[in-house]
Amino acid sequence: MKPYILLAFILIGTLSFAQPSKRGRETPPPPPMSKMKKMSAENSATLMSKKMTLQLDLSETQQAKVYDLILESTIEKKAQRANHPDGKPSKEMRFEKQNKMLDDKIAFSKSMKSILSETQYSLWKEQSYKKKKKPKRS
Repeated sequence: MKPYILLAFILIGTLSFAQPSKRGRETPPPPPMSKMKKMSAENSATLMSKKMTLQLDLSETQQAKVYDLILESTIEKKAQRANHPDGKPSKEMRFEKQNKMLDDKIAFSKSMKSILSETQYSLWKEQSYKKKKKPKRS
């Protein structure tokens, strides 16, 4: 009888610590990227520009310029996803794709630098760096 009770305590103890609790989360998790991909380019650009307005305290003209820039970028990305070839790309295709992606990021960053003030730009860079460093949920 004692071994069964001991086994029950061990089983209950391991099950109670099996997964971390989610009670401590203060903000709701962001929507999965699959939902963002299903949105139209205009909707996702609107949401992203409004989030940036809240984070960086953008003026009306800055908000309009950022919206146009994000809309252009989003449309371009959606077109690239639609034209994605099936199968594994060759090394040359992968290199060209990564090179174009980095060129686009540099151009986007330069455009943001021309739109934002120095403090806003440094805050935007810091936030984008933190976003990249955040571990991905699986």
